[in-house]
Amino acid sequence: MTTVEPYDFDLIVIGGGCNGTGIARDAAMRGLRTLLLEKKDFGAGTTGYSSRMIHGGLRYMLFDRETTRLSCIDSGYIQKILPHLLFRIPFLLPYLKRKDGNWLKRVFKNRIYPFLMEAYLRGYDSYQPYKNGKPHTHLNRAEALALEPGLHPDTLGALTMDEWGIDPYRLCLLNALSASQHGATICNHTAVKQLYRDPKGNIRGVIARDDLTQRDTRYTARYVFNAAGVWSPEIARLASATIKLRPGKGTHIVMDRRISNWAIANSAVDGRQIFLIPDQNTTIIGTTDDDYYGDMNSPHPTHDEIQYLLQGVERVFPSIRKARMIRAFSGVRPTLFAWGKNEEDLSRAHRIYN
Repeated sequence: MTTVEPYDFDLIVIGGGCNGTGIARDAAMRGLRTLLLEKKDFGAGTTGYSSRMIHGGLRYMLFDRETTRLSCIDSGYIQKILPHLLFRIPFLLPYLKRKDGNWLKRVFKNRIYPFLMEAYLRGYDSYQPYKNGKPHTHLNRAEALALEPGLHPDTLGALTMDEWGIDPYRLCLLNALSASQHGATICNHTAVKQLYRDPKGNIRGVIARDDLTQRDTRYTARYVFNAAGVWSPEIARLASATIKLRPGKGTHIVMDRRISNWAIANSAVDGRQIFLIPDQNTTIIGTTDDDYYGDMNSPHPTHDEIQYLLQGVERVFPSIRKARMIRAFSGVRPTLFAWGKNEEDLSRAHRIYN
């Protein structure tokens, strides 16, 4: 008769961001004995250094419509699970009068471009029911400036859309607390140092170190889920496996006041979309998107990144430099590897490696 080794847990989840805490909560609610391990604090990685939006993936429509659809569906699910954490963020997409270039470029920018943008948003409207969003509207110059007098005087008009915002730290913490209430064991400041294998060589647990006590503990489980985000390759190497990512660094700056009640989208000098969004009594401006090869534990904003963001916003909101920057932060996205693509064109889809 074969004896079955008793396991401490059915599932061990490594990583306490929005994915890891959400997986732990879902597993615990299904009755699985679950352990969640986070090496820092919940939401301390990519989740916490995000733009604080549950966005529907507007810009992915050009090259990855399925990600747009899934992003909107996810937004709707989150609204049902945590409606008290979400708040609507109305967006303005202003367009300015083109004064330079030949007459053909001016005609395109001043007359044709707004209609193309509206057609694009009309396509995005088809996804709005998934996330309880409102359809876009087209504002003339007077209407746009009435809503936001701080827009550039050369504004010809604006388009509107909306997204949802959230406090990512509360999202992760409440996911972890809910998992705990459903029987999961939750450990933060506990880093995985090794993976534990059974006599047949199968991964059946982890050896993790408590940062407070510096004590190593072995935890066994039927399954181990690597939800470590940009640190996933490090965990995979412990299993002699390879996960290839192309990490992207995103920098945001925070201004000392709520500059507008509208989020304002605009293009940076290289054509990338950036935005200004109200966040409680401050304003967040972001985000950059650059390949990152540094230490995943300590990405830092640079002077050039900050000036890049201010320059882009200043083009449509000239008074932005009158506000005071109170801090800047950077995070790293675990985007999937692809060769020959610009950073912003990399897939934001999920992929599961077995």
